[in-house]
Amino acid sequence: MKIFLILMLSLISLFGCSSQEVDNAETDSNPTKMVKEKTEKEANPDYRNMFIVDIKESIIVIAPHAIDEASYPVYEIYINKNTSIEGSKEKFDELSINDDVKVWVKDTDDDKEIAEKLFVHE
Repeated sequence: MKIFLILMLSLISLFGCSSQEVDNAETDSNPTKMVKEKTEKEANPDYRNMFIVDIKESIIVIAPHAIDEASYPVYEIYINKNTSIEGSKEKFDELSINDDVKVWVKDTDDDKEIAEKLFVHE
């Protein structure tokens, strides 16, 4: 009877852990997993194969390269002082229309998409 009770309490305590707690415990104890997640994020931009259509005060408007005559969506991406600009250009003032870019955006609660990183191809 004691063994059954101990087994039941153990199972209940395991089910009480949420998957988030388990993920945090794995990440906290495994720095390799944190590096892997960061590397995967860097390898997978939110927008790739795009070009700059318009440049406003602190916004770039990007669109995919058109393959045919169909219309394609455009995206407004906000640039702030924390945005890392890399590649053939390193400053917002150097950006120009028709630059080929990859963009990584931050997760925000707003409808705004704020660039975390912008890579400009040569």
